[in-house]
Amino acid sequence: MADIMHQVAINAASKEIYALIATKDGLQKWLRPEDGWKINGEQSLGGVLTFHYGEGSHQMKVVILERDKQVRWACITGSPEWLETTVDFFIEDNVKKCVLQFAHNGWREQTKFFYECDQVWAGCVADIKKLAEGDGR
Repeated sequence: MADIMHQVAINAASKEIYALIATKDGLQKWLRPEDGWKINGEQSLGGVLTFHYGEGSHQMKVVILERDKQVRWACITGSPEWLETTVDFFIEDNVKKCVLQFAHNGWREQTKFFYECDQVWAGCVADIKKLAEGDGR
């Protein structure tokens, strides 16, 4: 098994970070249509989100929504490499800033696509930081 992991300190309140990862409006700020992304579905516990990018798509079931702390999606359809993987966002609230821990867990192996996704997720985490700190798009 292989996992993608990223961590970043963010000078923002946990509720601001959570709003970017736990709401459809928030997701669309860093997975933007002008970059080729389209998101359908509901970001609610048990809901299913469909992420379209180019010709492909992934359906992610929302399995954890813990206010201001954690969001977890489980991949239920999409590319074979993503099936049965999970995507986690953990927010650790410290006194002056928060730490966002990101993990895309359960990859069967480290393929070229794994490394491509690692780079895309790194960019997403950086965008979340910029947006939460007020420096984003």
